[in-house]
Amino acid sequence: MSQALTPSFDTWTSFFLLVSSLGFFLTVILSLNKSNRANNAPIVLLILGFSFILLQYVLYWTKYQSKYPFVYFFDTSWYLSFGPLLYTYITKFYNNKLKTQWFHFTPAIVVFILSFYFLIRSNGFQNFETLNGNSLFYVFHFLRSPWLAAVSFIIYLILIKYNSSIYTTKTKSQYDIVRAKWTNLLISLFLLFTISYISYYVLVQFSFFNLHWDYAISFSMSFSIYAIGYMVYKEPSIFNGTLLSNLFLKEHYAHTLTETTKNDFFNTLIIHLKENKPYMDNTLRLTHLADQIGLSPHTLSKLINEKAQKNFNQFINEYRLEEAKKMLQKDPDTSIKTIYFDVGFNNKATFNAAFKNKFNCTPSAYKKKYVVAQDK
Repeated sequence: MSQALTPSFDTWTSFFLLVSSLGFFLTVILSLNKSNRANNAPIVLLILGFSFILLQYVLYWTKYQSKYPFVYFFDTSWYLSFGPLLYTYITKFYNNKLKTQWFHFTPAIVVFILSFYFLIRSNGFQNFETLNGNSLFYVFHFLRSPWLAAVSFIIYLILIKYNSSIYTTKTKSQYDIVRAKWTNLLISLFLLFTISYISYYVLVQFSFFNLHWDYAISFSMSFSIYAIGYMVYKEPSIFNGTLLSNLFLKEHYAHTLTETTKNDFFNTLIIHLKENKPYMDNTLRLTHLADQIGLSPHTLSKLINEKAQKNFNQFINEYRLEEAKKMLQKDPDTSIKTIYFDVGFNNKATFNAAFKNKFNCTPSAYKKKYVVAQDK
């Protein structure tokens, strides 16, 4: 980018500064969301990176970079991490048990370490003449090539599209459709950014290029941040690491779901209950569980009624009672109060009544019976 730009804040730079601030705000809000924080981390870091680079552009256009030189030369690390971050997020969206493959981030980490090293050696990226003849600096200069980042974007777009296609089947359930829409939206936003980025570095080679066209990259990042921000507002559970049915699956579809789709959703619910045990939370409500698996409360309620032949409380209490039975067997010395609270019940009377209804005896009687059985 050229230094010929006006050295002051104008309408555009003020707008981009506002978008950057929104991105940092979203990063904080999403980081405070404890639900599936690990699964959401890649997309949160992606927003943080876009916001950081937008801020850097604003500082450059307004010529404030001379006051904050330490901000510069870390942008390449972000560029090289964007592809791996999106790849990690979408891959886990299809398979949440998949471990993060850290080798994808090696180029970004190497550039970050070199940036930090030369930040110190050049007195805050100001005295580069002291680095002449430094072979490591030439390596650093090569890694900062915008074309290396462009190649990275293209490679990861292909990888993401390929991995997504592996999970595509000919007979698509509503579950698959919902997942595909969210994936395709993220890919489209990243493709827009990639096209803007590459176009800039191609067109800048021509004499007719207008220096203000580098706003295109900022526009694409701004659009991505605002699009994600809209989804956070529209559907908070979008960052729960699960399906986004409230956003893409309309309410009236609950009456027209096929049996295959209903089975898909119900199996997802059962797997979530077995693996994450949300029923052990005393404050669990229908809306909370619906958010966790990406269904509307109304759809989830109808699904439980139809498939389990129980209402929500009865259904959840079944899991709590089974967990209580295991705890009574595993450690008979544990107090009844500790057990009923740990498995998600809020009072002893409700727990005793539900336990007796299911096992035909009180928890205390079951404990004594089990202890006697063990002693024989």
